[in-house]
Amino acid sequence: MNSPRRVLITGATGGMGQAFVAAFLAAGDAVVLADKSAAALSTMKRRLGAAIETHVYDQADAVSIRHLVSAVRAVDVLVNNAGIILRKTLLDSTDADVQRVVAINLTGPILLARGIAKSMIRKGSGVVINISSQHAFTGALARGVYSTTKAGMVQFTRVAAREWAPCGVRVVGIAPGVTDTPMLTDSLSSPASRAKILSTIPLGRVGTPDEVAALAVFLASSAAGSIVGHTVVSDGGSVLV
Repeated sequence: MNSPRRVLITGATGGMGQAFVAAFLAAGDAVVLADKSAAALSTMKRRLGAAIETHVYDQADAVSIRHLVSAVRAVDVLVNNAGIILRKTLLDSTDADVQRVVAINLTGPILLARGIAKSMIRKGSGVVINISSQHAFTGALARGVYSTTKAGMVQFTRVAAREWAPCGVRVVGIAPGVTDTPMLTDSLSSPASRAKILSTIPLGRVGTPDEVAALAVFLASSAAGSIVGHTVVSDGGSVLV
């Protein structure tokens, strides 16, 4: 009988992160949770059981990322999910804003993936799933820095895939569209704002975290064994508009 895969999920306590955790647990995997919030991790650990492995780290800190890589040891799948959003125009964004968003959304995921991929390459197998956004392809007003970092993740996915696929490591990405998570609560709070958002989605509804998580489980599976370097857009058709 094969041992369960070890799946490292960053940003594990957020709306999307919790969906990833539930989906991979349902698939029979052993999940490893990483997040900046020790309190939120403790709450999840109590809910899921003491056997769940958790790690506190800061994705804006290269030293903290190195400690996380060392602590988790080898994993079979990395869900590179942690990130933040900045709702400011380019000119309204401060230098500190730009540096923080780039550090958390782009530099941090690259450093983490590099560290985790080393052990995957040594054993000749593994999957890295980078979480981007539909805004990587469309841009977004008042989200310029965020959109730029997510576009960077798409390109990082391509480049890392080309480098690591010959070593048995697949790198893929997911670009969710408007998804019903706590991050979107304010945008969906009024009928007018909700109607405006829905008008940009051909499918006529927002996505769910469970849909994105199911896609991640598929991309990590042998059924997706020939998918390499692509970022799959799950947005209800918004990028088509």
